[in-house]
Amino acid sequence: MIGYTKRKYCAGCDETDFLSVLSLGEVPLAGVFPLKEELENESKYPLNLLFCKECNLVQTDSFIEPQILFEDYRYISSIGLSNHFKNVADILDEKYDVEGLNILEIGCNDGVLLEPLNSLGANVEGVDPAKNIVKLAKDKGLKVYEEYFNDETFGGEEFKDKYDLVLSNNTFAHIPDIQSVVRGVKHVLNPEGYFIFEVHYLQSLIDGKQWDNIYHEHIFYHSITGLNNLFNKYDMTLINFEEIPIHSGSIRVTVTNRNTYAVSQKVLDRIELESKTVANVDYLRSYGEDVRNHITNFNNTIEELKQNHSIAGYGASGRANMFCNLTDLNSDIVKFIVDESPERCGRYIANTDIPIVDVETLKNSDVDLLIIFAWNYSKMIIEKTQFKKFKYLVAFPMIQIVDTYEELKGFDSI
Repeated sequence: MIGYTKRKYCAGCDETDFLSVLSLGEVPLAGVFPLKEELENESKYPLNLLFCKECNLVQTDSFIEPQILFEDYRYISSIGLSNHFKNVADILDEKYDVEGLNILEIGCNDGVLLEPLNSLGANVEGVDPAKNIVKLAKDKGLKVYEEYFNDETFGGEEFKDKYDLVLSNNTFAHIPDIQSVVRGVKHVLNPEGYFIFEVHYLQSLIDGKQWDNIYHEHIFYHSITGLNNLFNKYDMTLINFEEIPIHSGSIRVTVTNRNTYAVSQKVLDRIELESKTVANVDYLRSYGEDVRNHITNFNNTIEELKQNHSIAGYGASGRANMFCNLTDLNSDIVKFIVDESPERCGRYIANTDIPIVDVETLKNSDVDLLIIFAWNYSKMIIEKTQFKKFKYLVAFPMIQIVDTYEELKGFDSI
């Protein structure tokens, strides 16, 4: 397969002692939303999760070349996340007083975090490999390197100790050579600097049965244990983490560029807890069994519902791509999926004939049941679709059919 590589070594420690914890078969790339004329060119790649016995990093058993994944990337952070990143900028300002600080963001997307930091007086720069997304950031007047971040591209003397803060949001699970990224961060950070990043938390993914959030672009499924082992290898210290609700359960991690800091009791306590959960292979394999049962239950549910309902979806995310390909959903069941991104409307869910449309199409349809694929935004979606009476199907953390958001269970922390 072009651009496909089977993993031989652990990305975190270079060892080869893996254990398989979940197999999802062959699925498409979650970030691919083909045009109609591209539908015949189906592509699928094996997707399995491995657990490294040496460093406890959970990772895909293969990876796709970044050029295939990200050069024409269709995810725009500003859609739905502007408020979150404005809040992140304020948090950073309160803690570090960002005015005058030199800040680099890895995977800056369209500059949704760089903009508020720039307004607070920080000297901001970004790096992102996606050409179409970088153009959006540059059009805002931001300095962005159209490049992959690693110790080669940013290993020159001009970058040595340049930045006070290095940030990364929802990218630290996406880059195949994660050790090269850590070496690069260590090089560009000044000795007193901090690396602060947000990433999906494996425990939250498992607690919410989020198999729709497992795909090739998400190469790593991070725990505090695995991250601590990774940074220790490069004489950096994981000094703090916070659990945050964004993306249905993430962690914001702070790492210092020195190894002279004592590991906090909070970190030590979490590592001890994870030894029985996400750093334990039996626990992870139990999750794999839960995934298979959940998919079967959903297929049985939708088989009954399609008899009496006209069905569409809402939220054409990567999760929707994975969901439709891991279940029995197709255009005979789902008429279309609504999305608010102009980048996606007019395209299709990968390897299906399900079209992606705008809200007006929904308003003019006979649909009476909406599958909310962007289920972490269920409240917002239900509020936006009160122009007609719908029933709503949400599959996580459990399969539920409701009339209102208040009826949903398990959404208190989302």
